[in-house]
Amino acid sequence: MHHIVKLFLLPGDLVRRRLGISIEEDGGIIRSFVNMCVWGVLLTVLVLNLQDWF
Repeated sequence: MHHIVKLFLLPGDLVRRRLGISIEEDGGIIRSFVNMCVWGVLLTVLVLNLQDWF
């Protein structure tokens, strides 16, 4: 289960580390925003493509 959580948080963690921001310096906000954007776009594309199958 720990690996699934790490995979889910990976996009935001990569951006947070690249910007040099720690979790204590509001890195959680950056990580949450990036993760929301990345996973939102991927899931939207997936759902729109699944509509073509049905």
